[in-house]
Amino acid sequence: MNDESRKFFETVRDYLQIYMAKQRVMSQNTIASYKQAINQYLSFLVENKSIKYEAVCFRDWSGANINEYLLYLENERNIAASTRNQRLFAIRAFMKYARMANPELGHVSLEVQSIAKAREDTEPVAFLSEKAVQCLLSQPGTATKIGLRDSCFMVLMYDTAARDCEMLSLRINSLDLNRKCPTARLEGKGNKVRYVPLMKKTAEYVRKYLEIFHPAPTRHADDWLFYTVSHGRRHKMSDDNVARFLAKYSKMAHAKCGEVFEKVTPHQFRHTRAMHLYRNGMPLQLLSEFMGHASLASTQVYAYADTEMKRLAIEKSSQTMEENISTKPAWQTDEEMIRKLYGLE
Repeated sequence: MNDESRKFFETVRDYLQIYMAKQRVMSQNTIASYKQAINQYLSFLVENKSIKYEAVCFRDWSGANINEYLLYLENERNIAASTRNQRLFAIRAFMKYARMANPELGHVSLEVQSIAKAREDTEPVAFLSEKAVQCLLSQPGTATKIGLRDSCFMVLMYDTAARDCEMLSLRINSLDLNRKCPTARLEGKGNKVRYVPLMKKTAEYVRKYLEIFHPAPTRHADDWLFYTVSHGRRHKMSDDNVARFLAKYSKMAHAKCGEVFEKVTPHQFRHTRAMHLYRNGMPLQLLSEFMGHASLASTQVYAYADTEMKRLAIEKSSQTMEENISTKPAWQTDEEMIRKLYGLE
């Protein structure tokens, strides 16, 4: 590793472990999200720009390279504009810190800060019918390990209405399956913790998953619940992994049931569970606590959505509007060593 690369990785380490963790006192979920964004850009440089991991330096964080990376995310990975903007925000934040720590990087940082956000679709997220959820959850082939993992993830995500980052941050000790009412411990925004009850069938899914993916003799309480394996080592599953298998299963389900969206997102899972709970009688105040919302105002969107759907149904049945009115709701290696040394694991 040359001096330029060492300086870069030392800056990354200080940013994650000192600036974010100790000076800004950010939550572990937030730090993990920023670390993931940095790692994903590093992977892009290695895989698409033929740059050796241990040779990466600040020159590689140019505006041109980052623009190319963002286009890659949009065109090759087909990610949403909001996700693309989140990655850009994380890169901007790191480069802003890098400029403070290394003033000579001012011109590079300014290049990055000038990259424009993508325009986001402001229409609120739609939700799936109960029939569509059943069809979607039945798609993974649970006879295979990957199918079992994906099935458990989707069932647990729907049952808990967890955010994607909350699901990915689950550890084995986040679950209490031995009590009369099994629960999941979710850490939400701002390190806020909430305990969510699990349905009996969901708890059974998780127990079966643990037997296969975390056998008792090798099980550790602080292991990531959902993981991937690379170079013989377990790594926390990424949101890209989730997006890929959700896209795969939603496409399969859509072919069998038109009520399933062609591409279902984790956020739509969360909205779907919330809407189903509300329509089955859960009071807004309780739903707000279940969802981990900071205020009741965030939850009232579900009451509005339900009222709007009823209004549209009434208008349609009374034929006071056109028959085609829409009822859509408004809404191992040197690389491994460097990762470990500089806090990127």
